[in-house]
Amino acid sequence: MMRPNTLYLSLYTLSLCLLSNTASSNDKLPSLKELSETKITSVSKKTESQFRASSSVSVITHEDIRRSGATSIAEAIRNVPGINVAQIDANKWAISARGFNRQYSNKLLVLIDGKTVYTPVFSGVFWDSLDTILADIDRIEVIRGPGATLWGSNAVNGVINIITKTAQSTQGTYFSALYGNQEDGSVEARYGGQLNNDAFYRLYAKTIAKDELTNRLDQTGNDDDWKQHRMGFRIDSSKTSDVKWQLHGEAYTSDINQTQGFPGLNAPVQVTNIDGQEITNGYSLVAHIENSDKTTNRQFSSYVDYYDREMDNLLKLKVLMFDLNYQQLHKINSHNELMWGVGYRYTQDSLESVILSNNQSYLDYFPDEISGAIYSSFIQNEFKIIPDELHMTLGAKVEHHYFTGYEFQPNIRLAYYPNVNHTIWAAISRASRTPTRAEKTISFIANSTAGGFVRVNGNRDYKSETLTAYELGHRFKVSQKMSLDTSLFYNEYKNLRTLENTGNGFPSSNTIANIEISNLGFGETYGFNVEGRYTPTIDWTITANYSLIKFNLDTDKDSKDTSLAAEEFSSPEQQVSILSRVNLTNNLELDTNLSFTDQLDAFDIDEHVRLDARIGWKPYENISLSLVGQNLLDSSHQEFNQFLYWTEAEINRSIYAKLELNF
Repeated sequence: MMRPNTLYLSLYTLSLCLLSNTASSNDKLPSLKELSETKITSVSKKTESQFRASSSVSVITHEDIRRSGATSIAEAIRNVPGINVAQIDANKWAISARGFNRQYSNKLLVLIDGKTVYTPVFSGVFWDSLDTILADIDRIEVIRGPGATLWGSNAVNGVINIITKTAQSTQGTYFSALYGNQEDGSVEARYGGQLNNDAFYRLYAKTIAKDELTNRLDQTGNDDDWKQHRMGFRIDSSKTSDVKWQLHGEAYTSDINQTQGFPGLNAPVQVTNIDGQEITNGYSLVAHIENSDKTTNRQFSSYVDYYDREMDNLLKLKVLMFDLNYQQLHKINSHNELMWGVGYRYTQDSLESVILSNNQSYLDYFPDEISGAIYSSFIQNEFKIIPDELHMTLGAKVEHHYFTGYEFQPNIRLAYYPNVNHTIWAAISRASRTPTRAEKTISFIANSTAGGFVRVNGNRDYKSETLTAYELGHRFKVSQKMSLDTSLFYNEYKNLRTLENTGNGFPSSNTIANIEISNLGFGETYGFNVEGRYTPTIDWTITANYSLIKFNLDTDKDSKDTSLAAEEFSSPEQQVSILSRVNLTNNLELDTNLSFTDQLDAFDIDEHVRLDARIGWKPYENISLSLVGQNLLDSSHQEFNQFLYWTEAEINRSIYAKLELNF
């Protein structure tokens, strides 16, 4: 049941009405026509108009990120419809599309400039390691629904594709610094130059420092502060080159503090809290080459990605990934476009358990080293059945995974354009979520709510989870000032993860229960999201969205699992957000983000209303100042539950000031 603070909502609505008469600005907001013509590449791996795409897709532009006041990529996607962004503590997030949220959400694929950041160890994203200078992001394309035909396994419920600007568009010097009560001081610096007539480059460095949040249980400091340092480069060919290419590399290191709560092995009903530290390092190199003629576009990309994470009292993790991809788009004739591609990915990891003073370990993998390859190929054809009116896309991807063998992931999409103001689309897709190292080979000890503790073991016979998705959408330009984007979905899941008790019931005090990971779950989800955009004046844009999801999950009759039922209550049933962007004068901006998130009954977390606000001032052409307040309605609130051994935290009210220089 939605119970927002009516006083704050009334004041907020009143302020929007008063602002409708603001003075005209020289720096105009993008019009609906410009927004509808936004170009994207994530839906079909080719450049197309967002308005005409046959998928549920949103685009976060560079300007959206700047005016949101976000200080991280995770926060920048907070108000996208159908996406649940929940902060766990100062350095962890749980982010998912269309439900099934957890710290390591296993049905959402995330990429940055073509490099996947979905970890093969825990089946999710280390959001603390995903960062760059936010001013260098061109756009973030967010797909709700399967994208496996083009992007492969694990693109099940959604794809987030982060695309940075070219080096040619980031020439000169950029510097920013911010400081606040939660922001202990973050600094960014970037310099862009020209190598020759055909090549441009940029160099950048960034350091961030975050203060600790509040411990939920005793309202003291949560000891989860962290620091990160990052540097990198990008080199691009000129936009006019016949052969376009890019090369970019990056290195980072983080120092993360956190409190860990471990079950006592001698007296399991007691939990011992220990101050822990996590040191992370990472390096990556990405290359991309593209060549086009009148009928054919060819693209070759490759990347190497390495990272290590040393978690006190738990695990030392090292992962190396090497990826090669080639794709070709061929225009057979004016009615038919064929795209095909092949790929290869090699993964190698090393997982070393930490042996404690009592000769015990809490987290183990057997074996502690493993490597394997994934081979893939895809083909997709777009038929213009009636040019400019009815298009059909057929495609399929075949992968051979070192854990599960062959995966087949087809889709069919229809797009109908009755006139320039409407896009009606429908899709049926199949996607799979392949097992990870954790589900195959893990063994870990965790607390039990019944007292005692459980030992959870991987299952070598664990299979891929599968999804069959049915989608329907409509985009509508209501007028020159208003547009609507609605999508509905119905998802059928098979082989969902369950935790099967292999002993005699749940543990009691001072006992151990053995749990095995299995595939005895199934079920369905359904819902919709709607996003509307309204521009009352050339200096004011309002964006509002609403999302709804319903669950119906169950297990096989032989299952003893009770954990799957919690999945129905670990994601909010309803989410609402209202974003306002106003140019008060030609150098003064006012931006507000108001959002409602439903309760999470699985974790006993209440619904909450969040208000973020930003005032931006540009006294000179190359100087910008902003004051940002986040979570202004609460001194603190909890958004998600802890994972494994971490302590529960509340998200505090945050206020910071930011300086930006361009010269």
